[in-house]
Amino acid sequence: MEYGEVKKNWIWMLGLGIIFTTLGFAGLMILPLLTITSVAIFGAFMVVGGALQVIQGITKTKDWKSRTLHIIMGAIYVIGGIATLENPVLATTILTLVLGFSLITIGAIRIGVALQNKDISQWALMTLSGFLTILLGFMIVIQWPWSGLWAVGLFVSVDLIMSGLNFIAIALSAKMEHTQGQKNPSTG
Repeated sequence: MEYGEVKKNWIWMLGLGIIFTTLGFAGLMILPLLTITSVAIFGAFMVVGGALQVIQGITKTKDWKSRTLHIIMGAIYVIGGIATLENPVLATTILTLVLGFSLITIGAIRIGVALQNKDISQWALMTLSGFLTILLGFMIVIQWPWSGLWAVGLFVSVDLIMSGLNFIAIALSAKMEHTQGQKNPSTG
């Protein structure tokens, strides 16, 4: 595998991995706070993005036939973002319920795809993945509205941990390649 500069500077990737993993585990300790904060930040992004879309629609699309719809979409983002910022707990609760039903639907579709592809050697793993996704969706829906306090934060934390572990694996692999290259300079 080609690592380029990462091979020489693997320690930085390792440090990034440790930071991501640490932040992920810290997030697990404060799931409700992380969940509400994540949704509030998302609300702020909606306000800024929507406002920019409205401004762009008003000032830069005068001859476009979809100008009005473009401006309305931006305004909806602004309204949704403001509502999210005013009551992040309610927004979290609603988003969590949507997430739960989405996971149930995605899991069912994943199983359907697996059953359509029984000729692939990994179809059973695909089916298992679908069932686990449905199970996660049901866990969120059954525990709703309380799942709103942990679901988003849990997903953010797990993603940080998985990203961190990925960075650590890349760093250690690059270190090994770098070390082997130093032992045999003709290959490095």
